[in-house]
Amino acid sequence: MSITRYCAELLEAASHYHVRYGDRLANHLPMVLIALDKMGASHAELQHAFDRSIPYLERPQLLPPDPNVSILDCRNREELFPSALQYYEKQFRQHGIAECLKNELPPLLPAIATAAFHPLIRTAYGIDAGHLEEIAAGLAYWNLEFRVFPASQKQIPEPAADILSMLAKHFPLIALAPGNISDHMMSVTGQEGWMDTPIQPELLGLEDIAEVAIGSYLGTGDFTLLHGVTSCHALRLVLSYCPVPETALREFWKGLAIAYLSTGPKPVTSSMERRSFLDWEAIRKSACASEDDHIIKMSYSCQQEGMKYGKQEYLYAATKLFF
Repeated sequence: MSITRYCAELLEAASHYHVRYGDRLANHLPMVLIALDKMGASHAELQHAFDRSIPYLERPQLLPPDPNVSILDCRNREELFPSALQYYEKQFRQHGIAECLKNELPPLLPAIATAAFHPLIRTAYGIDAGHLEEIAAGLAYWNLEFRVFPASQKQIPEPAADILSMLAKHFPLIALAPGNISDHMMSVTGQEGWMDTPIQPELLGLEDIAEVAIGSYLGTGDFTLLHGVTSCHALRLVLSYCPVPETALREFWKGLAIAYLSTGPKPVTSSMERRSFLDWEAIRKSACASEDDHIIKMSYSCQQEGMKYGKQEYLYAATKLFF
């Protein structure tokens, strides 16, 4: 396990709370604990994150696990969430993390963007922590929120970096339904002409997606697109367990394009200004002292993606979180 024992103990206590609360809001606590631990948070900082979160979380009365219920029957049925969780935990114990993920991820990939990418992110954080129960919780959450965003599969020669601006010209004003980010994204797919609009580039790699994700976030400052950065980090963590990585890349790209359009779409302006940056140590300390779940997770993702790609944009994005 690549987290501290204290973090693991808090994750065990956090496991008694549901993966969502309120009106389908994601329970960020386990992800926050892992991100903080990975950034070197103290015991007191980890405990504070736990204590400030649990008053808002829920422990609903659900049906006891039924080993005879199939995982497909558990989709979108909250009362069967314990059965889904038990199913995934059993698969991990029997087959190990790597083999289980290679078997269980492909059926979930069409819904990779569901619930504003949070099930993907929770699964990836579990992988990052080497924590079997957290990976199982992420997959069960993914199954619970299984929602596919329809789109054209046609591929066009334009690079990924140009496609979002093309889509913004084609759909300059999106009428959004009320609700959360996931509802806004689904309303994009109901726009006239949507299914006839190609969104997939012929050539698509993980770094192409990462470049668009950080560029569109910096260029808009939009909260929805912050999830594009944190979920792209998550995609990288799960990708090696996908038997056909291109499937995951293209499903994720579709979700990112839809997420961008759901912002209005907002115009993407110059992504970096000339200014001084914090260093990573200052960002780490600020994140560990933060009261904001999204700032904590975004700081960790920027740190990890910055190390992976060596791009200054991640340091800039993390710096902007604190100003």
